[in-house]
Amino acid sequence: MPAHHANDDGDLVMPSMPCNVGTIARVAATVAVSPPLGLDTYVYEVIPFGDRLVSISSDDSLRVVEPQTLQYIPDCTSVHDGVTCLKAIQGRGVLTAGRNGVVKCTDLRTKTTAQEISKDPRQPVLSLACEENIIATGTELTSAQATVTLWDLRATQQPLLQYIESHNDDVTELSFNPSNPSILLSGSTDGLINLYDTTITDEDDALIQVFNHGSSIAHAGFLSDHEVYGLSHDEIFCIFDTNDCHQDEAHESSYAFGDLRPQLHCEYVVNIVSSDKSAPVVGAGSHSARYLDLISLQRLPKWSFDTSNLVRLLGAHEEEIVRSMCFSGDSNTIFTGGEDGFIRAWRVAEETAGEGKEPAIEGKGQKKRNGSDKSERARFRPY
Repeated sequence: MPAHHANDDGDLVMPSMPCNVGTIARVAATVAVSPPLGLDTYVYEVIPFGDRLVSISSDDSLRVVEPQTLQYIPDCTSVHDGVTCLKAIQGRGVLTAGRNGVVKCTDLRTKTTAQEISKDPRQPVLSLACEENIIATGTELTSAQATVTLWDLRATQQPLLQYIESHNDDVTELSFNPSNPSILLSGSTDGLINLYDTTITDEDDALIQVFNHGSSIAHAGFLSDHEVYGLSHDEIFCIFDTNDCHQDEAHESSYAFGDLRPQLHCEYVVNIVSSDKSAPVVGAGSHSARYLDLISLQRLPKWSFDTSNLVRLLGAHEEEIVRSMCFSGDSNTIFTGGEDGFIRAWRVAEETAGEGKEPAIEGKGQKKRNGSDKSERARFRPY
């Protein structure tokens, strides 16, 4: 499914009609389900950490999970008053942040707080990124100010840098360039995706590129050294090529896919997950039809979704929305966390599923809700 893309003159070129997203190349079956959390407790995020998984949930708890059985390793830790985000720090532990304006580094061996950074408690932290000893935090708009702050974990008494004028609404996403960690990306509900050179202290000079997505940013990140993506809260997806842009201009997208819901036959998009070993994958879900499709994003040579080779997670999280997904590098296992309060492990079946086939999946881990009807409830973020 090709995107709208820019030609040599900078004009957007319309895509051809999308191919049949009903073609299921492979089906993934549930191989494990976590114990249930409390009633109406959501799993916000699941990430790999060494040979374990780590999750945060709407009861403000941090949990360590055994990936083979998805059993929680006691005991859970209450980390924040209003936990919002979770990141792993290799060799250190995990970072969490919350609406209380605090960032914590938790040692998972002892389940104790190894470090704590306290910002203004009136300014909730909504986003995190980390690169070795450097972490970046992004805040909610408070008193007409949304802040991107850099900290050195070796000396947290004062921040390294603060960018206070580059966004005029909540900072919802942060990411370091994996090949050049001095370059930091930020995304905001103001519709902008910014790139900063963090070796520069002056904010005006540090802001090296601005991309105008046009819609409130839910997720953003790097697809390559020179390409970034933005996914909005209303599922509009764009890709920007930094090589096509110049400093001090707000740039339109190089590839404007538009609303992914009609194109991918879904009701919501979880995120775009990428790794060094495989193509980026979008998670496109339907709570009414109870499935999550994993669709590769490929550049051949233009960016497009490979909808002819999707993997379908049948049953997904029943009528509830999938909040998070991640992949196991060793066992080809897919992990998802949802608003039903469960973490689920999936493995792709060896046999290929033909179009329209929906093998029965054992209905494990269903949790009754009090009058819950997802079709009548708006999707919302944890912050």
